[in-house]
Amino acid sequence: MLKRISKVKHKSRQAFTLVELIVVLVVLAIIAAIIVPALTGYIKKSRRAKYIQMADEYRVAAQAVMMEFYGTTQGHNWPSGVNVFWDKNDDAGKWGEKVLKLVGGGRGEANHEPYILVIAVGDPRNATIRNEQHYTVYYVGYVASKNSPAVFYINGDWVYTYPTKTPKYIDKRGTNENIKNYIIHPAGTEIPIQYFVISNRTKLGDAGFWINNADSLEGHSEPKFKW
Repeated sequence: MLKRISKVKHKSRQAFTLVELIVVLVVLAIIAAIIVPALTGYIKKSRRAKYIQMADEYRVAAQAVMMEFYGTTQGHNWPSGVNVFWDKNDDAGKWGEKVLKLVGGGRGEANHEPYILVIAVGDPRNATIRNEQHYTVYYVGYVASKNSPAVFYINGDWVYTYPTKTPKYIDKRGTNENIKNYIIHPAGTEIPIQYFVISNRTKLGDAGFWINNADSLEGHSEPKFKW
């Protein structure tokens, strides 16, 4: 009988009490509260780095194509519109496809065509800026897929917020058809830019992807876009 009681007491000392279990759960909750945000931040930072790397490949490709375009046309016969879609079956469309091919892609989602890809160079119609500024890429707006965030290259900086709402980067002047955009250079000079739309799979109409909706550049920008 005594041996049986001794065994029962011994077993009870090996088990956790309710208080001990609660303490363990509280400690685990505290650890999770510390680790999960840090891990989430690390994942977000890694994804950002990946999107920037992809966007920068398009920037380099666009720079090469624009230099060739400018050299071939000697600055003449550039598309005259502010928002030129390079996905047409014309000369401009062929130049846009060159950018995609240099990065190893092509037209269509199956060929990894970006959801939105916009570049801007120093406006080639403006004679007040130097020749090399006519074909220098100052701006890239890039969205990899419908569920990806937008990243923007603005004159050497990478940002995630819609840049036209940030006067530090782009100054928009004029109204309607007379709107002109200027890159604000760190030295204080202003460079007029012209946009070229290489890829637009948003199914929005001309210039529609600029406005504020879920599929637009602004809709994919922080803080509206949710990771």
